[in-house]
Amino acid sequence: MPGSHPLSGVVDWVNERDLYFKTDLLSARDPEPRGAEWVRLDRVPERVPELLDRLTEASCQGHRISASAFLAADLGRQVLTLAAMSAYLTGRAPRLEPHLLWVRRMEGGRLDRLALRRSDAALLPGDPMAGRPDTVTVGSERELDRWFVGSAAAVLEPAVHAVRATTRFGLRPQWSMVADALHAALLLASEEVGADQAAAWERARRMVECLNLDRSRVAPRQRPFPLALAGRPQHRPERMFMVAGGCCFYYRFSGQRCATCPLSTDEERERLLRGHFEPQAQAGTAGA
Repeated sequence: MPGSHPLSGVVDWVNERDLYFKTDLLSARDPEPRGAEWVRLDRVPERVPELLDRLTEASCQGHRISASAFLAADLGRQVLTLAAMSAYLTGRAPRLEPHLLWVRRMEGGRLDRLALRRSDAALLPGDPMAGRPDTVTVGSERELDRWFVGSAAAVLEPAVHAVRATTRFGLRPQWSMVADALHAALLLASEEVGADQAAAWERARRMVECLNLDRSRVAPRQRPFPLALAGRPQHRPERMFMVAGGCCFYYRFSGQRCATCPLSTDEERERLLRGHFEPQAQAGTAGA
């Protein structure tokens, strides 16, 4: 049945919300995504020069290092966001293999959507779907995180090396962008369901550690930035944001730094975050 896969519920939940991420869950019989804009993950490394050229020209005003950072960030976000949210929210995670994953490239070169072919999913003990032929039961949350983050690292490794071979953007800065994606995913999910964001941050930190399971890839530098915002519910006055592990060099062609940029001062960060989120929160309160 169309809704019977262990991940169907969380895919629907994510797609129904404005979380800056969408996923198409394909059955075994569904055709591959059609159109030149879709790229299967095992074909990404050979297309890295083309992907970087498009980003450099259309989105980064000629800044190739920034294009490299954008590509690393987009790949990390697309490969890991659904899996991380699913593991955190439901205790289930997909098998991530390059031949099961596609990413969609927009006109400007950014990657904006994931397609995932249904395969087996890892579950925690006691899950009502445990024991089905399309599931694997793991012993704990830590094992679940090792299962999907380890496979994601293997999926991303060839693309990371292809970017490094094409530009001067190093391996560790790229993996730092991937680590950013894990923190961002859990902060978004925990904010959406009203869960403890400090606990979500700690879970994301443990997920990031799993990127180094078989070799040293990343030295995590992300840090939490909690901020009390006007218009928030009284019982949850703070929202937690991330200070990213590295810079994407957006400021080199835009003239301004991102709120998450580690090069921004905390005062500048607070000003940017308040300017963006407080009007939204106050508008939501007024319309309630």
